[in-house]
Amino acid sequence: MNFRADVEVLVQADNLGLGAGYNVGLDKARSLGAAFVLLLDQDSELEFGTVMKLRAAHFDLAQRGLMAAAVGPRYRDASDASLSQFVRARCFRFQRVDCGEDGGTVETDFLISSGSLLPLVAVEAVGKMDEELYIDHVDTEWCFRARSLGFGIFGVCDAIMRHSLGERRVAIWFLRWRKVPLHSPFRYYYIIRNSILLRRRPYMPKRWRQADLSRLFQMLFFFGLLAPNRLANLRMMWCGLRDGMKGVAGKLN
Repeated sequence: MNFRADVEVLVQADNLGLGAGYNVGLDKARSLGAAFVLLLDQDSELEFGTVMKLRAAHFDLAQRGLMAAAVGPRYRDASDASLSQFVRARCFRFQRVDCGEDGGTVETDFLISSGSLLPLVAVEAVGKMDEELYIDHVDTEWCFRARSLGFGIFGVCDAIMRHSLGERRVAIWFLRWRKVPLHSPFRYYYIIRNSILLRRRPYMPKRWRQADLSRLFQMLFFFGLLAPNRLANLRMMWCGLRDGMKGVAGKLN
């Protein structure tokens, strides 16, 4: 059987950032009368049938009276083939949500943007992506904004994609050997800065603020003291903290 796909590349004159780039695609999908939008990073590869599973999960949730703003797959890490879990924010930690052996869907607090399927009716109600965040926490912010409006965010356990978390993984010794994803130093600027900016949003729940604070301390310890490029990482983290406290948003100049 032959399949034909119409592909249109929307070339931009500059790097607009993740949020603005997604919004360009969302506007195009709306103009075409699409019902859903699938968000993908350049390093994500969907297993066969993943989109059909995501779409079927959305309709199953709707039949059960659940409004899903986004459904997304688990991802298999490209470096070590480990399979991710969905998470929910708890007191000073992020707790994994067990999919169980029967698959199905589980409610989660947020999804990574890559691989997520968004119904356009939800985008109309929630609004588009926050372009001022530029790159990191764009997906986190949108998911919690959707949840604050009564929508649910759901993981589809038997939908799988291959995805690279970070640019590479490094082994770090802290009580035991751990493999942690490593980003370029500039990414830690956006992670720290945008975490500070999101703490001012009234719809970000207290449990996320607590869990994210714990995560930031762990990041400071691992990537600021133990990882390669630690001095550059610390410098960018400090700049992110400074600009976050000042309310600076947008692209790092």
